[in-house]
Amino acid sequence: MPRPALRRAQVIAKEYCATHSIPYTETTLLASYGIVIAYLNRVGLSAGGDPFDCPASAAFGR
Repeated sequence: MPRPALRRAQVIAKEYCATHSIPYTETTLLASYGIVIAYLNRVGLSAGGDPFDCPASAAFGR
């Protein structure tokens, strides 16, 4: 989304969240990256197995 449109989108998102009783939160850019990385680590590591095992690489004998 273009940066100039973010302010208008924020208003729309806040109204939508209020209408549907969804908590609306704000955070900084760096904190949002941290949240996403932590989530991906939690989900990926919960699958079990070796996180560095690559099935595609094994198929090619590497």
